[in-house]
Amino acid sequence: MKTIGYLIFAWVYNICSIFCRPDPHRIILWNGHNHGINGNLKEIQNAYSGKAGYVCEAFAKRDLFRNPDSGMRKSLWGCIHDAFLFFVVYPCHMARAGKVFLNDNFLPLCYMRTTKRDTQFVQLWHGAGAFKRFGLSTETDPKVAEVVRSANRKITHLFVTSQAVKPFYEEAFAVPTERIYPAGIPVTDIYFDEERICQRKSSFYQKYPELAGKKLLLYAPTFRRTDEENRQIMDQFDAERIHQILGDEWVILIRMHPKFPVENLPQNKYCYNMTDYNDITDLYLVSDLFITDYSSSVVEYALLNKPILLFAYDLAEYDRGFYFDYEDMMPGQIAHTQTELYELLQNNCDNLPKRQNFVKFQYDNVKGDACGRILDILG
Repeated sequence: MKTIGYLIFAWVYNICSIFCRPDPHRIILWNGHNHGINGNLKEIQNAYSGKAGYVCEAFAKRDLFRNPDSGMRKSLWGCIHDAFLFFVVYPCHMARAGKVFLNDNFLPLCYMRTTKRDTQFVQLWHGAGAFKRFGLSTETDPKVAEVVRSANRKITHLFVTSQAVKPFYEEAFAVPTERIYPAGIPVTDIYFDEERICQRKSSFYQKYPELAGKKLLLYAPTFRRTDEENRQIMDQFDAERIHQILGDEWVILIRMHPKFPVENLPQNKYCYNMTDYNDITDLYLVSDLFITDYSSSVVEYALLNKPILLFAYDLAEYDRGFYFDYEDMMPGQIAHTQTELYELLQNNCDNLPKRQNFVKFQYDNVKGDACGRILDILG
């Protein structure tokens, strides 16, 4: 069924391409990962808003067919309207664009005729750096893998954070190395902009004034393979026990993977469910300690030079695999059991050398302005 959808999208695009020439000043931002426009795409949108003559159009696939706020399926007429948007309006707009920015695999590209057009298809991805295998590095279905390869052959630019991670992206996307640019990714620019950091923090505390003056622990695990394994994440993370260890000056913020929410999250005055919070970057900025497991979020958080703990209770069973040794590379102390986690929290454990080495590997540039470098390369 998905393949039929890809074919219809591509068919409309191909027809529109006969009559439309790409306009180098028309920009499409295609969010296939989250609701709305945020992260890398938001930074690109802001960058072009300051340039005269450019028009940016933003589309979010996950806002179609379901209400973004409630998650409920839209009415019949709402679904018909969104189907028309997706299969007619969006491909027509894309056929007119000089630049299309993506933050996820875009499989209709497999069937779109782009080779004789001047459109730049720019892959920014939605995660920084690389340590956990992703994309084609983990795909086991040969038919799906071939569609992904065919689609990614149309990618003209893939931006990554460092020269060291290029081989992993080449494997994950099947994009030739000459199309991979270690210029950085836009979403990291905020970590070098004190004014924006203050604004984002202020906005957060306006929403949660009761958290002002508290120390904040952010727990953001990644998803697991099955529903049962996802439920077990919170069975392993005993928020009440952790609060007892840390004391009343601390509040725990829990951010589950948006695609895999769980129902057994504790919610009270010392534990907040932030799974639906719009932009996780705010949570990074306000937190004092970060606990995660195998989430790529750790690559961004490491730029803040704040303590990180890795709670890898199921490391032996974790099925995604890594591009290098997890124990050696990860930027913090690793707890393999609940007991080890409690001991690390009690002793305020940190590992600054591991964080610093991790950042050197993942980033070639730690001065910001990735957006500027990207726009210069694209022309």
